[in-house]
Amino acid sequence: MSEFLGQLPLADQVAAKILARQAETIGSRTFVAFGARAITYREVNARANKVANAFRALGATKGTRVGILLRNRLEYLDLWFGLSKIGAVQVPLNTEYKSQQILHVLRRAPVPFVVVEESLAGELLAVIDQVPGVQALIGVDSTLALSGRRQQKVLSYAECIEAAGAEEPRRAEIAGSDLGAVMNTSGTTGPSKGVQLSHAQQYILGRSIALDLELTGRDVYYNCFPLFHNTAQAMITLPVLLTGAKMVLTGKFSAKRFWPDVREQGCTVFYYIGEILRILLKSTSAEDSKGTVLRAGWGIGASPRDFLEFQRRHGIALRSGYGSTEANVQVYMPHQNPDPASVGRAMPGYEIRIANEHDEPLPAGQMGEILVRAAEPCTLMLGYDGDPQATLAAWRDLWFHTGDAGYLDAGGNLYFMGRVRDVMRVRGENVSAFEVEEAIAEVSGVLEVAAIGVPCELGGDDIKIVVVASPEIKPDAAALIAHAQSRLPRFAIPRYVEFVAALPKTETNKVRKNVLRATPVGPGTWDRLAGSE
Repeated sequence: MSEFLGQLPLADQVAAKILARQAETIGSRTFVAFGARAITYREVNARANKVANAFRALGATKGTRVGILLRNRLEYLDLWFGLSKIGAVQVPLNTEYKSQQILHVLRRAPVPFVVVEESLAGELLAVIDQVPGVQALIGVDSTLALSGRRQQKVLSYAECIEAAGAEEPRRAEIAGSDLGAVMNTSGTTGPSKGVQLSHAQQYILGRSIALDLELTGRDVYYNCFPLFHNTAQAMITLPVLLTGAKMVLTGKFSAKRFWPDVREQGCTVFYYIGEILRILLKSTSAEDSKGTVLRAGWGIGASPRDFLEFQRRHGIALRSGYGSTEANVQVYMPHQNPDPASVGRAMPGYEIRIANEHDEPLPAGQMGEILVRAAEPCTLMLGYDGDPQATLAAWRDLWFHTGDAGYLDAGGNLYFMGRVRDVMRVRGENVSAFEVEEAIAEVSGVLEVAAIGVPCELGGDDIKIVVVASPEIKPDAAALIAHAQSRLPRFAIPRYVEFVAALPKTETNKVRKNVLRATPVGPGTWDRLAGSE
């Protein structure tokens, strides 16, 4: 790994500095392939320079925030690296956001510039005049959708970039400890939070993934994740950048295109979440992966069954771990003698603690909230954007409170049990939604399942499962409950069952359980107790 830049001082742990360095040493090597286009490290650096110079001409300086509302495209990378060069802060916007979510993000702190793709402008324009401090809207592809009498300037991205030079911009005093991005959480359990990430936090995460995947300049990393998400930036793009590898960027995940893309592009590694593995296992076969050179995958959230079956079916080594936008990936599964039921052990430099609702540490085997702390500076988030109270609450007693539930065994292996809010209280017992979902997913014909707590008339929760079933093999509600009774303790048996065509999800395929909780029991909900007891 001669090009691996994994031991940089804090001052140099900045994506733009790393890009400029790689452009000098391996500039002719392909960095990104997107569709029919392939651009080199040198070309990406020159494109980023033009962005940096263009925004500096607009008045952006260190700390200036720039909203980005784009789908996956090369301009997104240009903006990320270019803004990094002058110390400006990227504020990515989820392309699935409606007006109110966009308003929620842009109101936290002044965002003078917003770069937007024409096809995504509608929701932004509906609320933009309610956002103070926006000086200019910068349209990619066209400014037609932005035209009209507005209090903000309307600029053409292409014209701004064309007028800028490709030389390295005047160096700003930027260090890894500086704020580089405000990433929004997925909002699966409530309104999104803005997570303030330093440049170094993203670098440290990228370095960890590169080391664990043993990436070299010969690797090709498949990326189907949206660039507005830290997964795509810190866990895919930065490992590629740090090792001189190549990234294959796609618009979005497609089960139909996954294996053909991997085969045609010569991809050697990929990133997954549990839902992606499950979808691939349900919709593709061992024949589909023949002829590929895919050697490894890294991801989070796969069930033990899917984790083992994917490796068996395709002969591809999987790595897994546990982490969050706020706290990086502080746990990984050892490759030797892995227990797929566990998410792994604490990585060097991290400490993990399990605590009860009073922040008291719990012994091995007892479930509580997962707490994290790290030795290396800037490993964890700087704070929640515009929410000092939430920041203080998350950092109680110098431990970061993840909001996730789990337990440690005697050997230090961590078992993730879902969000704390996914731990339902049924008849005085704690029930993990994750465990219920795993049991129901075993039933033939169940494609996806989500378990939520529904207020019980006796107090506490009853359990509801929301199921996406195969049209060819659709189990009935009674069969699902019968299986649950064979796999789960009595208090963990779901009361309610509802079949849906699709689960509401974020852009990264996480289930929006807050949406499911909004309509806990509807006319299509089957009640196990109705007329049965």
